[in-house]
Amino acid sequence: MVTDFMVRPSAYDLRSILGLALPAHVVALVDDDWRPAWLIGRLHCADGWIALIQYTDATGNELTRRIPVERLGPNN
Repeated sequence: MVTDFMVRPSAYDLRSILGLALPAHVVALVDDDWRPAWLIGRLHCADGWIALIQYTDATGNELTRRIPVERLGPNN
């Protein structure tokens, strides 16, 4: 049996993201690119955890977006 934590790199360990105090500085996979972001909220829904983040896109606009927590990593 293979668990999620055996497949996913430790940088994407869900426990590390859920344990962060808010707001937290993270990296987020948005538009096929890893971007620095602020994690400002978390919501548990039927499909899993959803993160509310703020980040700056490639054109310099600040955006707020909901993404799956699996697309976050801790800012190292």
